[in-house]
Amino acid sequence: MKGLTETQIIRVLTNEFASQPGLPLGFNDDVSAIPFSSKSWIIVKTDMLVGSTDVPPGMTVQEAARKAVVATVSDFAAKGVRPRALMVSLGLQAPARKTTVQAIARGLRQAAREYQCKIIGGDTNQADDLVIDIIGVGFANPKTLVRRIGARPGDIIAVTGPFGKTSAGLRLLMSRREKDRVKYPFLVQAVRRPKARLAEGIVLAKSRAATSSTDSSDGLAWSLHQIAQSSKVGINLHTIPVAPEVETFAKEYRLSALDLALYGGEEYELVVTIKPERFHDLKKRVPSLARIGIVEKKPLGVVAHLAGKRVQVKAQGWEHFT
Repeated sequence: MKGLTETQIIRVLTNEFASQPGLPLGFNDDVSAIPFSSKSWIIVKTDMLVGSTDVPPGMTVQEAARKAVVATVSDFAAKGVRPRALMVSLGLQAPARKTTVQAIARGLRQAAREYQCKIIGGDTNQADDLVIDIIGVGFANPKTLVRRIGARPGDIIAVTGPFGKTSAGLRLLMSRREKDRVKYPFLVQAVRRPKARLAEGIVLAKSRAATSSTDSSDGLAWSLHQIAQSSKVGINLHTIPVAPEVETFAKEYRLSALDLALYGGEEYELVVTIKPERFHDLKKRVPSLARIGIVEKKPLGVVAHLAGKRVQVKAQGWEHFT
């Protein structure tokens, strides 16, 4: 019997709780919010890393622990909110070795320092696989928090960096061919040492020039569709932001560079819509910001016009249970 996909599982669960009052962001954004006062929301996010599905060959336990924090911080970055504290739940295989626990602790501490947040507690249990679950907590002014909903016709679609690096890097790590990994160290490092765009996200939120935002942990195409669906708009791309190294890699291995950039995952770039009159000024403050398209009233969905051809961008990305 065919099982549910990750998206279908989430839909079943959220349908059970959708009628709860007092959830200003609902279940369809990067983070959750609890109203604290008229000027402050408590922002909460959890993200789980599982060894068998999220830790590729070549990634150390320390790198995996750091990545678990990055994944949570990236969702805060998309909203322009700094996480103030993190809680960590660990599932460890028996026998638990001191060297493994120390490596996890180093990775967690390293990431916490990078993003200036404190680890304040958590839970530990025995499991059949490595599990690192991170809960982040922060505070936000609801007037400056950038939601997925809010994109308007005429807004510029922009991203904080090029794409395809982790898709290509994961293929290199999975191939287990050392000479290939040595040839493309930048792509391998994109997988082993991801970065959350927290500083950029905070600048974007404070500027009040960003009308919507999401992180690209599930892939560029999926992120664009999330904004289009949430804001009930269409998105027209005039370019796909492929990293130069990915172009070279794709050519050598006879892969589609566009597919690597669109349908990968765990890039942790931000995908934002920006008021057109503010883009030039914002680009000075966030130099990595790159314009890739425009928001349109209709049709709903995402299309790209490349080299005179109209390409339909599928609502597809990284998803568990597929």
